[in-house]
Amino acid sequence: MKIVKKSNQINAFCNNNYKKIGFVPTLGSLHAGHLSLIKKAKKQNKICIVSIFLNPKQFNNKKDLKTYPLDIEKDKIVCKKNGVDLLFIPNFKEVYNWKNKKTKFPKIKNIMEQKFRKGHFLGVLNVMEKLLNIIKCRKLYLGEKDFQQLKIIEDYIKLNKFKIKLINCKTIREKNMLAYSSRNKLLTKKNKEIGGKIVNFIIKLKKKESDFIEFKKKLLNEFKNRKIYHEYIENFNIFNLEKSNKISKKNKIFVSFCLGKIRLIDNF
Repeated sequence: MKIVKKSNQINAFCNNNYKKIGFVPTLGSLHAGHLSLIKKAKKQNKICIVSIFLNPKQFNNKKDLKTYPLDIEKDKIVCKKNGVDLLFIPNFKEVYNWKNKKTKFPKIKNIMEQKFRKGHFLGVLNVMEKLLNIIKCRKLYLGEKDFQQLKIIEDYIKLNKFKIKLINCKTIREKNMLAYSSRNKLLTKKNKEIGGKIVNFIIKLKKKESDFIEFKKKLLNEFKNRKIYHEYIENFNIFNLEKSNKISKKNKIFVSFCLGKIRLIDNF
């Protein structure tokens, strides 16, 4: 595995090999969810590139940025063990001083993460604009846990007519069914157990209910009984993120809740 820190070096390589490249962008603190993206990128491409860049522009909360459990040395070992060909670890200047033609950003609906994390998706689009220009690739790999982010990046690619295929990768879950997240490392053992119980409650309830209003009422009651703060419980069509009161295969239920001071998101 080759580690690259300079944008111009990896850009020169990618310009000559972009048809062979599968790209996995990350914030670091790699877990099983990231590994599923890497494995798929390895399987579908001759060259797998992973980036680790803790992008400050997508953190609307400075405390969240400071407490992010980044461990670059451990991530290097994980990438090497899993056959990553090129690991890109740039600093802030290497990314944001990169000169590229400005692209169009899609309109972002004021729902879910956009509503509760002002400026978050603008920060995501800013860094993706830079990374996708530095790292020319044929396929881009993103996880469905951050579904709203995935849809926004998909819209961005379509709007600018990039010849990049976005590969959606299923959410990977821990044994207790809590979705893998870097922030899970910050949870206490007790809160991790509670998180698992909440997720299992949602999964079972979703199988029983076809009416979202009734589903939401029961989930709100569960949050109240467990004294858990939540930000949203929503049901949207997966293709256009329009609200729906029916629970079906065309829709996803999106939830944001806090375990202690740790904020988690999930979808079902």
